[in-house]
Amino acid sequence: MLRNRKMTPVESRRGSVLILTLWAVVLLSVIIGSFAFDMHIEARIASYYRKRLKADYLARSGIERARMLLVRSADPEIKQEAYEEQDAPWYANAKRLAYGSAIHGVRDTLDTGSASVSIVPEPARRNVNRLQEDDWERILELGGIPEDLWPNLIDGFLDWTDADGNSRPYGAETDDYYGIQEMPSRAKNGPLYTVDELLLIKAFTPQILYGGRPSGWDDEDEAMTGIADLLTVFGDGKVNVNAASARVLMSLPSVDDLTAEDIINEREGNMDEYDPNQDYSFENESDFFGRIPALSGHLKNRITVGAGVYRITSIGASGGVSRRISCIATVDKNGRMTILRWQEDEG
Repeated sequence: MLRNRKMTPVESRRGSVLILTLWAVVLLSVIIGSFAFDMHIEARIASYYRKRLKADYLARSGIERARMLLVRSADPEIKQEAYEEQDAPWYANAKRLAYGSAIHGVRDTLDTGSASVSIVPEPARRNVNRLQEDDWERILELGGIPEDLWPNLIDGFLDWTDADGNSRPYGAETDDYYGIQEMPSRAKNGPLYTVDELLLIKAFTPQILYGGRPSGWDDEDEAMTGIADLLTVFGDGKVNVNAASARVLMSLPSVDDLTAEDIINEREGNMDEYDPNQDYSFENESDFFGRIPALSGHLKNRITVGAGVYRITSIGASGGVSRRISCIATVDKNGRMTILRWQEDEG
């Protein structure tokens, strides 16, 4: 008959040691795994910041490329047929800038990544500080803003920027609106410094500026397209017809979508007789009216082919990480570039 064997003290100690050893192995495994995971995360973070730094420098190199192109474009001889550096890789873009045209997506590819640069004359937009009531109506229509909101928006803007404290019928001034809000403020009674400043004005909303569907609208209601892309705070109020988008052109009197398309086709040479070696930009206002005669009686003193102020956008990319630098700059007749605004963000 078998009897239960009693465990000796030695065997008991051996079992305890085995259990402790297993726990130690488990604990070490957890520590090593955590350490390896932390190292992996730190390596990925370090890799991201290396790529981000490279992308940042590439974006800055794009700004320097833009500076070079703008300085070259200021050369008064660049428009001449006998210009001695016509074979230079920068010539075509610098010549377009000299005529007041825009350039988009000029790309440099390097071993470390790439830089893409766009340069657009700022007069390709409407100067918000110089808009009249009829200009506002066309712009709000292009932005898909319901017509019943127009009086509040127009009067609100005019009250914000005029020099007096008298409210228009649908407007607002400090005493009757801004100063009695939960967070009191004052009407500026002066020109806007940025387009985003419109959001400080009564009735203006992010959807009106940037597009979208305000809260309370039904899903079947057509979203606003916004107006921010049409506006600037720079320039003398004239629109650069060599660089303006179709939407900006359509904000001018007597310019519908077909006329805007004709203007763009004319300046880009999108015709049957297109010559890739020729620049079709409008040389001056007289050239514009000669080639678009239907507008000669409507846009006098409203258009230009000049620039002087430019919106530069440079995007640097490296290993899937990108950085964007946007700036507003001026170039004087001697080719010196001055930065007026500067913004950096993720691409």
